[in-house]
Amino acid sequence: MAAAGSAKVQAIRAGGASYTVDGATWNTLQAGTVLPQGAAVKTDAAGVVDLDLGANGPGVRVSPDTTLELTTLQVAEGAGEKMATTELGLPQGKIHAVVRKLSPSSKWEVKTPVSTCGIRGSRCVVTGRGEFAISQGSGYVRYMAPGATEPTNFDVLGGYMFDPALNNNRGGVIEILPSINLEIEEAARGLQEFASVGGGTTPSGWAPSPLWSMPGRPGIVPVGSGGAGTPWVIPVVTEPSTPIMAAPGHPYPEGE
Repeated sequence: MAAAGSAKVQAIRAGGASYTVDGATWNTLQAGTVLPQGAAVKTDAAGVVDLDLGANGPGVRVSPDTTLELTTLQVAEGAGEKMATTELGLPQGKIHAVVRKLSPSSKWEVKTPVSTCGIRGSRCVVTGRGEFAISQGSGYVRYMAPGATEPTNFDVLGGYMFDPALNNNRGGVIEILPSINLEIEEAARGLQEFASVGGGTTPSGWAPSPLWSMPGRPGIVPVGSGGAGTPWVIPVVTEPSTPIMAAPGHPYPEGE
């Protein structure tokens, strides 16, 4: 039998946030608040919140201007293994996550307005626009392109990222940008402050990380540059009919 899990607010590192358990009444979020399955968290323009999901995580960092829905947090034990089912909703904003290696029967997914992103373990970042990057581990994306009647599946390996804007908004996978990789690792270090010891540590300070930057979007300042930077430019895949290779020897399944 599966038991409902919960998420504990381990730290509010910057700004403020609110939460709801019924979808109607919003309350001020505080460190130590325990959020049940079905609750939602919303951060303000400066809000940064770290959540301890326990067996369903261990950790998720909620960025500013983000709404995160704890749709399903369940854990079951059987046949000598622990099975975790984690389903999060991300209608807007961005989250970083550290996910332990899952058993074959487990699932860890984030649903955005255009895609479902799943990771099989380790470190990732997901945005409400459907971007999905993995610094370590592996995952997948089911992306519904504009006008499509069926989603397209993409395999995402560690060191790669999915961007729905590639291939004329049909989506594609490219090598992860250095700024995004640093962003994921920075968040992972903060999340592991409590994940490695089970909670109780004092969080360190937090500074805003670089934002996602794609062609036609505002430029960003690369980490550590200390000044106005040049926008990162992602090479666009010019032959969308050719299957995109996630990495040498790892083509996508036939038909993708």
